[in-house]
Amino acid sequence: MYFIEWESWEYAIASAERRKEDDELKKKSSIGKKEYRIDPEKYQQELAQDHTQYQFSATPYSEGPFYAFNERYLEIRGGFLEERRGLITLISLFYISLTVIFIGFVFAFILEFIQDPELLFYNGGFVFAFIGFIGMSSGLVYYFFKKIWKFTRLELFTLRHIRVRFNRITRQVYIQRPSYCGGLLVLEWQQMQWLAAYGKQDTNTIGLRNIISWFPEHTGLPYFYFQAIGKRSEKLGDLPNEAEFIRRYMEYGPDSVPEPKVSSLFPWPLPCFYPMFEATGKNWGKWMTILAFPAVASIGVGYWLSQLLCWQPRWPQDIEDAGLADKPRPKTTTLDDYSPEIQERLLANADRWEIKLADKPKARKKRVVKDKPDTID
Repeated sequence: MYFIEWESWEYAIASAERRKEDDELKKKSSIGKKEYRIDPEKYQQELAQDHTQYQFSATPYSEGPFYAFNERYLEIRGGFLEERRGLITLISLFYISLTVIFIGFVFAFILEFIQDPELLFYNGGFVFAFIGFIGMSSGLVYYFFKKIWKFTRLELFTLRHIRVRFNRITRQVYIQRPSYCGGLLVLEWQQMQWLAAYGKQDTNTIGLRNIISWFPEHTGLPYFYFQAIGKRSEKLGDLPNEAEFIRRYMEYGPDSVPEPKVSSLFPWPLPCFYPMFEATGKNWGKWMTILAFPAVASIGVGYWLSQLLCWQPRWPQDIEDAGLADKPRPKTTTLDDYSPEIQERLLANADRWEIKLADKPKARKKRVVKDKPDTID
């Protein structure tokens, strides 16, 4: 399910009408709440952080899932809500099936009319049913493309997976996304930041995925980009271990990390159930998942159907050949790569990504306390 990726892109290219609605909603929800602002010095330190030289962990390790691991590049699955994929598929397929049944009735009436054209003149029930099924079929089709399609495509008839490729030769990161989430991105490895892997870990990070990000100050793009990768963490240290695994691969090569298991992009049924078992942690969590087996089975089947009804496109040839001898380095994504309309919207919403910094506290004058007299007259 690409809901978060879609929403973040819609936020970046929001129209004036939608932005006005969002601002009004934000204003109402922030009543009585203190506005959060970041310390300027801390923000500058974060921007200046060089993750390529920062050791996240002493034990580099990651369970991926990886789709490629070789001398040139490492490829890992992206996506925020993989464990929830399947629900929209089941609802959408039920709606589509219902619509197809109604359309089937319409064609059945047409065939019956072709065989006996006089039905229109002496069978009022036939005419009434025929008009009724045409109306219901038309309404279902209209409502699907008007309201439901934008959610259906988050799981169906789209990319099977968001793939993130780290190329250690060109020192770039390639992100393959659906067009409604912004499309293909080519970004610099040196400019990348990790949002959840730095510093001391706490229990709040359990159940999260690693998030890689690029600030507008680094990329020159008028929006902040972030992408979840890999599986959800099951214990403390999973996120730093994965970040260190990728960092060492990019900096020192594949021999510096344990070779991971490479998964297939083919939609086999069994792996479709794996995301729901991520981050179950202790045994009791897995038992609770098993106890809810009917729901797990339903979502797993929905996940598999989603995979079957999607496709996995090839990378563009320049990215596929990136890092080979005598092959050019792929061009980094810039604002000019978008259409004029999208450029205009991105620039109009650029201020939405500005970090609100706290005001620098004013220096207070020291109060001079005069010595008290020894005696009081």
